[in-house]
Amino acid sequence: KRQDGAVAMEMQPLKSAEGGDTADGPGTRPRGGPKKEKSVLQAKLTQLAVQIGKAGLAMSAITVIILVLYFVIETFVVQGRPWVAECTPVYVQYWVKFFIIGVTVLVVAVPEGLPLAVTISLAYSVK
Repeated sequence: KRQDGAVAMEMQPLKSAEGGDTADGPGTRPRGGPKKEKSVLQAKLTQLAVQIGKAGLAMSAITVIILVLYFVIETFVVQGRPWVAECTPVYVQYWVKFFIIGVTVLVVAVPEGLPLAVTISLAYSVK
């Protein structure tokens, strides 16, 4: 007790993420113990997120392939330009741009698709 009559609070150990005390005691769960099970909605959301990630990766790869093929066909077949060794850095620069566009498609597709996954999962779970 302090002089003003208030009771001093005792320091309590912090709770860990699992909900048990951080100190080893009789009521704590071992670190290698069973984990919380996922709910049905969480499992569906995880599955949809993985599917959206795979679809985004496929679309970005398809985008890069189409851009490279379009460039090669347009430059060397339609315009009839020969491969010139001095122009190789320019060609590589175009291909790097195409790769950056593909990465951009992937980076934008996955976060934009996750809210859609939540909406679809909630709609199916309500039915």
